[in-house]
Amino acid sequence: MEAAVLQRYTDHLAEHLVGTGSRRTAILDEVMDGLQCAAEDNLEECPDPESAAHRAVQEWGPPSEVARAYNEATLRLSANRLSFRAVCMLPLLAATWAYALLGGPPGPWAVQHPPTLLVGLSLVMFGCVLCLAGAVSGLRKGSGFAAAAERCARGVTTGTLGALIGLLCALGALVVLLLNRGLSHPESLDWELVSVPATLTVIAGAYFGCSLRRFLAVMRGAETRS
Repeated sequence: MEAAVLQRYTDHLAEHLVGTGSRRTAILDEVMDGLQCAAEDNLEECPDPESAAHRAVQEWGPPSEVARAYNEATLRLSANRLSFRAVCMLPLLAATWAYALLGGPPGPWAVQHPPTLLVGLSLVMFGCVLCLAGAVSGLRKGSGFAAAAERCARGVTTGTLGALIGLLCALGALVVLLLNRGLSHPESLDWELVSVPATLTVIAGAYFGCSLRRFLAVMRGAETRS
């Protein structure tokens, strides 16, 4: 009966949790360990195992309140992870694209490269700065005692969303630059050089696109269950 009482509590808790399956499983295992320890401690004052389990459940509080705290931690963890990966990925993609587009053979222009390419790369670099600023802001606001004391991680979610959207927009701009130059003057591109950043862009776009969708699902779930 003691195990049934604790299991019912974790079942109710699971209904309010957000995040990936592995994250929810880890939370439920952690909660179950804490409940079992609390029930064992209560056996000193309450010899009946079932009553000790009920007391442990009462000490932990309503499952919705416990889930809210874990959901905020999940949101923070997901935001920090995505921001850090965006910080690492975006400069690499920008550098490889710039090298591939600027290092090709000369084209039919009065200057070595078309003016639209230089303007486009400037816009991409500006997007990189905005993306990195949002990511760093989200990382800073997602750590420390001040962040832990806040009930809602608005700064974390805003910075992370800005970083992910900025990253996807920068990738899209780079692809447009490639298509513009490749369709107008394909002989001005070194396709062996271009294949490397193009492959990285496809992989990064698919990964961060899925990550953005999962992050939005976690954010909406945390808000609706708060």
